[in-house]
Amino acid sequence: MALLFTQAEADFIVRTFCGRPDANAVHSSAKHKQMPPHSPNGVDDPLDALLFCDLPLDHSPTNEIPHVCLAPDCHQRTQATRGYCRQHGATKRCAFAGCPRGPQRGGFCITHGGGRRCTVDGCNKAVQTAGLCKSHGGGIRCGADGCDKSSQGGGYCRKHGGGKRCQAVGCDKSVQRGSFCVQHGGVQYCKFDGCHRTDRGGGCCDVHRHNNECTVGAACHQGLCAAHKRRHVRVSYAVPAFLYAS
Repeated sequence: MALLFTQAEADFIVRTFCGRPDANAVHSSAKHKQMPPHSPNGVDDPLDALLFCDLPLDHSPTNEIPHVCLAPDCHQRTQATRGYCRQHGATKRCAFAGCPRGPQRGGFCITHGGGRRCTVDGCNKAVQTAGLCKSHGGGIRCGADGCDKSSQGGGYCRKHGGGKRCQAVGCDKSVQRGSFCVQHGGVQYCKFDGCHRTDRGGGCCDVHRHNNECTVGAACHQGLCAAHKRRHVRVSYAVPAFLYAS
């Protein structure tokens, strides 16, 4: 497939990613730099035209360019779909646009569907140990006799003293948000307007979280299951069709 790169298309690309009115700015700003070789049909590669210009790149999630360093104003290519060039540490990032976390298996972080999933039928949570999530027995368990709950810190569940405690004077309840328990302000409410229920995961209460479950496959708190979220992200990175011709 040969790349087509007309003046109109160049204007569109530069306006979108460099924030300049036309593509002539690319060539004028790069006249003292070594430009990449022309393609056999005499048409420039639009990505190379962007990478070899001195104009600032907009790295906001909606304007990220796959395989281009995420560092501000850096035009270097990267091996990873999202990440940094060698000069900026050569680290990879989750393939979900705008996510600052590192990738797990599959190129995504745990939150966005990467890594191994619990082996219990119908469960889409991340594996802790032995192929199981915390809810189904994976991870470190509470050290109190007869308790099989998950350890929250210090080897114990919250009921038996594990995890952080509320910093309000005289309060020994477990922390919910920040450094305080629910009673002392450590609570976050559902993100839906007019809803006063508490956040039960993913920014939603139990009611709105279930309403936002994936309608295609196994549900998660992000509105899409892991498999369909991967498909959605890959489609979002697709190159505009007008750049190609068979």
